[in-house]
Formats: sequence, structure tokens, C-alpha cells
Amino acid sequence: MARAAVLSLLAALAGVSAGTPARADLSDDAARVARMWSLSGARVARLPPIFLEHGRPRVVAVDPPAGPARVAGAAADECLTAAFLAPRTAEFTLSPEGRSGSVPALEGLIQQLRGAEPEDDRRVQSIAGVAAITRCGAEREELRRVAVEVLSTRSAFDVVVAASSGPLERVEAILPERASGPVAPRGDPGRPSEPGPLDARVERAARRARAEGAPRVAPTDMRASSIGTGQFSVKLPEGCHRLDLMAEVPSATLRRATDLDAEAREGTTGRLLDRDRSDAPDARLDFCLGEQGVVEVPFLGAAGPVKVVLSDAQWPMSAFVPGHFGARARGNLAAALRRRHAPAPRAQAIAEAIGAQGDTLVPVQIEPGRCYFAAAALARGELRALRISVELGDRAGRDDAGENGESAGVAFCSEIEESAALRVSARGGSPVWVVVVWPMD
Repeated sequence: MARAAVLSLLAALAGVSAGTPARADLSDDAARVARMWSLSGARVARLPPIFLEHGRPRVVAVDPPAGPARVAGAAADECLTAAFLAPRTAEFTLSPEGRSGSVPALEGLIQQLRGAEPEDDRRVQSIAGVAAITRCGAEREELRRVAVEVLSTRSAFDVVVAASSGPLERVEAILPERASGPVAPRGDPGRPSEPGPLDARVERAARRARAEGAPRVAPTDMRASSIGTGQFSVKLPEGCHRLDLMAEVPSATLRRATDLDAEAREGTTGRLLDRDRSDAPDARLDFCLGEQGVVEVPFLGAAGPVKVVLSDAQWPMSAFVPGHFGARARGNLAAALRRRHAPAPRAQAIAEAIGAQGDTLVPVQIEPGRCYFAAAALARGELRALRISVELGDRAGRDDAGENGESAGVAFCSEIEESAALRVSARGGSPVWVVVVWPMD
């Protein structure tokens, strides 16, 4: 009887397990869509998975699935459907090509995605990681190639293609967990905030910088053009800088809103140092220079031909930030220290290394009971992504360079460990990076 009871319990548990739905992943969702469309009589095919990053659109070739109807000649009103499935947090758009005779070249289509909007915008916006396009009859030619552009950082895609005698069941009906309700209309945020008198804002920026330890704040001013644009050209010493750009607000009742956007570039190379395109009235730029140089600061968004002030807060660079890797690397190493609010190094680095594209392991000998700061910085080339991580016993930490950033840094402390494993991952156009580790008191 006991044996029978045990068998009954196991059978019951198996039934509960079988009745519990498994957590679906991306491939499961694509398989469910393909299965439901096949049951409706459609010819279905799944394309190889793809992976895309933001700013790198791709054109996907979509061919009707093979089958008896295709061999015998598809009906004139046959429909072709292409469904792109990504994780629910991904955002992307689909753009079918035009009809034969008006199909843009591949390069033109990608430039169209990156640049100006077309007159007849046929883009389909994803919802909960799903977007699908259906074309019937002669319009099926539009789906021969579909351009996919990721609006989020990056995403993987599963693609399901189906040919059917009529429109198929919507993907949202097959995957109800991805369905979403109506989108609320955009609200009216009201008028932009008034920044206040210029002199008071300049004084506040100087007080804030001095409170953060800046020994020197140097203001410069000019008058913007009639359309609110202009460019500063300033010679700055080595070290870290914060440039606050502030524009005067006209006294006239009817005036354009003040919303300065600006960027800082090296005068000799044109390399971007920082950019501010926020909706705030004033612009702020933070960067570090490994040597003295001229910095160009173009701006726009002033309310006409008004006074614009550039306030330069300066922080000196530690003598222990090495310069033998070049001025660019030195400035980026200082930026990593400042970005992570690390104190200025007071001793020589205990380890230095240089690397290139890919993932690199850098072992470092350390002393138990001491703390350290490791910085990775671009020295040459172009950077798309940079990450530094540290593994110390059962502990780990990491940091990524932000958008337009060229450095990252991580602090760590040893308890009893005598070695740490640094890992640097760099992606881009032939990047050459350096890593430096300083002891911290």
C-alpha cells in the first residue's frame, strides 16, 4: 500500500509539473507563432536569428516559403507576412522597400533610416518587442527586403515568414503576453522654464565649481548671432574642465525660448570631447585634457543676438597620471578618475598595460589590506564600447564608458588577496587602450 501511495504522489507531481507552463524565451515565441500559422494552412519558414546594435540598420531578405502553391504559381491575392520578434524591452522599426521600379539602393535605404524621413513613411514601430508586416497581391514585392533599425541599445531577433491565402492571425493574439493597451497621447509640458538673470547663473556656476574643489574659474563671453548661434575658441591648460554655457534672456515679452546645446572639440583634430543636447536652458560640458590645447565650442539655442557666457572651471591633473602613452590617453585616464569621484593618485602606478580590440586579461599583484583604482583609457583609434572589470576572490566590479566616453574606472580593496584579475573589453575601429592601476590611501 505504501508503494502505491508513493506512485500516486509521483504521478500527481508529474501532472502538476506538466500542467505548469514553461517560461517562454524568444525562440519559443517564434516557434509558437510558426506553429499557429502553419495550422491555419500557411506556408511558414523561420529565418536564421540576427543580432543588431543601435545605429547599425540591416536589410533582411524575405523570400516566400517554398511549397506547392509557390511551385504551381501563387494566387494573385496571396499574402506574405514577415514577423520580427525580439525581447519585450527592445524597441525597433521595420521599413519595407518600395515597389519595383522605385526601390532605393541598399545604401540609400540605410542612409534614409539614419537621416531624413521619407515622404511616404511606411515604418512599423515595434510594440513589446514584436513588429509584423503583411502585404497581399502585387504589394508582396515590398517585402522582398525589409530594413530593421534598433532604437534601443542592441537586440537579438527571430524572424518568421509566412505565405497565406489571406491575412493571418495577429502575433499579439498568438502571444497575448506581448499585447499592449492603447498608447496615451502626449501631454503638453507647458512653456520652457525661465533660467533667470545671467549674472546670477554665472555666479552660481562659479560657487558650485569652487565647492567641488576647482581652484580656478575663468569666464569668457561673446554675443550670439541673430539666430542664436556662435562658437567659442578657447585655449585651455592640461587638466579637467567643466564648461558652463549660459545665455542672456531678452526682456521682450515675445521671444524664443533659451535652450543652449553645445559640444566641445579639439581644435587640431576635431575630436569630440563632450556634447550637451539636453532640454535645459544652459549647457554643460565635462572633459579632461592631457596637454594644453585649443578647444572649439560651437553652440546654438540662444534667444537671438544676446550675450553668452562660457564659464571654465579647472581642476589640475595629478603628476602621477602617466603621460608616456600620449596626451589623449593621459586626458582619458584623468577623466576616469574624475568620473568615478576617485581622489587624485598620490603614488606611482603599480601596474600598466596596453591592449587592442577584443577582451584582454590583465593580472595584477596587490597587497592585502590596501585599496586600488584601475582605469582603462583609449589612446588611439575609434571606440564603440569599453568596459573594465575586476575579479577579487569572490567579489567583482565593473564600469563601462558612457556614450561618447573614452575611459572607464573601477575601485577595489584587497582583504587577504594578493592578486586581482582585470579584464578590459574594447570594441571599435582599431582601438588601442591602456590600463593603469594606482594604490589609494
